Amino acid sequence: MIIIPTEKRFDWKHAPVVLFILVILNTLIYFVYQFGDSEKVYKAVISYNQKGYFDKEWPIYQEYLKSSKEIIRLEQNNYLFENIKNPQTNFRLIYNIVRDLEFYQYLEANSFDLFELDYIETWALPRQIINEQLQSVSTISYGLTPSKINLVNLFSHQFMHGSVMHLLGNMFFLIICGFAVEAAIGHMKFLLFYLLSGLSGGLLFSFMDLTSTTPLVGASGAISGVMAMYLGVFRFKKIEFFYWFFVFVGYFRAPALLILPFYIGKELYDFFNDGGSNVAFMAHAGGFVVGSILMMVAYLINPKMMNDEYIEEDQDIPKLQVELSKVYDYISRFRFESALMSLETIIKNHGINFDWAVLKYNLFKIQQNKNSIKAMKTLLLMPNLKSHQLCKVESIWNENTASHNLFNDDELYKFAWNMSNSVNYNTAEDVFALLNGKQNRHRSLGLLARKLSVIFAKMNNLEKKQKYEQITHALH
Repeated sequence: MIIIPTEKRFDWKHAPVVLFILVILNTLIYFVYQFGDSEKVYKAVISYNQKGYFDKEWPIYQEYLKSSKEIIRLEQNNYLFENIKNPQTNFRLIYNIVRDLEFYQYLEANSFDLFELDYIETWALPRQIINEQLQSVSTISYGLTPSKINLVNLFSHQFMHGSVMHLLGNMFFLIICGFAVEAAIGHMKFLLFYLLSGLSGGLLFSFMDLTSTTPLVGASGAISGVMAMYLGVFRFKKIEFFYWFFVFVGYFRAPALLILPFYIGKELYDFFNDGGSNVAFMAHAGGFVVGSILMMVAYLINPKMMNDEYIEEDQDIPKLQVELSKVYDYISRFRFESALMSLETIIKNHGINFDWAVLKYNLFKIQQNKNSIKAMKTLLLMPNLKSHQLCKVESIWNENTASHNLFNDDELYKFAWNMSNSVNYNTAEDVFALLNGKQNRHRSLGLLARKLSVIFAKMNNLEKKQKYEQITHALH
């Protein structure tokens, strides 16, 4: 479930300078500094595995964890060992051993007691190189590891991310909430509260398991603090929220601070009921709590710190957004006919786009309305679609095989032409075969054959390139 405050719209009169800097900095760090991390990890783990170090070090690692009273980590790694035939599990277990700097230091210090002299001579330098490769990975160097907390990593982990989607998700929520908070409390307070929320989220995450060696990365603790600050800006004023709960989508208005316990409660519930997740629920909860406390304390010290003029400024909701909200509200209450009527009005006034065409088709389909075929044709024959939209169109085509005979030759030709690219060529070939098998072939079928031959030439598929070149010559 997602609930996002949407009371304020972006306003250049209150340019969010700090927000822009944070977004750019996070993005640059990921795509410039963190770019080679996956390759470093992969090379280190593969090198370790190929050199056969696991068989020697695994029994020692078990004893090391026992003597260090790291019972939880020992159980976790023993579980991985029991499932070591799974390649992903095998990779994870080796990664756990190789990234453990304290264990490597223990091996170095006790190598003459643990290994034969001949083995040490061939082991020492390659193992050092593997260790250095792993320690140079950004998430290990600057992520927040609970078992070895330090001040630098309490701040640096907030600018590291584990994947592109992790980065994009965090930046989305930061932008959605951040610009209004910065406009309301000022640039420097926004930056200070942002960093303190991230620091506090990291501390709470760490205190939940001080023995953990899994580094925390991501701005989500700080961003949770920003979301709490957003609610603190408006306090008990009724503001607009967007919600998405399975198929239920829409907007509602509620006193801002009443949503804060829901945010915190959700993170606590997920933490205690989804222990296997990679999501740092307690970092989120810590950010929420500290962000709200910071706003409360700052307001009590100086009630005039808020930009009341900006907060009270009435920003009318765009008419189109109100109309779409009504459509989604009808859908959430299973009033599909009313949703369809409202959507038709929007399309009439604003023209149709791909998302609305999909929604219209789905509404007809849910009601088993005979017009669903017409809506499907409109959707499938839309020009200038992007690659992800073509994939959606392709899946709808494949789901409705019984309706293929309801398309005339011109419609089939147009659909095949749209699908004839390097991603959806299978569907284009199927439709081409259907048209080519008819007694009266479509007048432009030779052009489609030519296009397919060019596509396959680009893909270096010479067999199909020649096939469609021959068909092209035969049709002309």
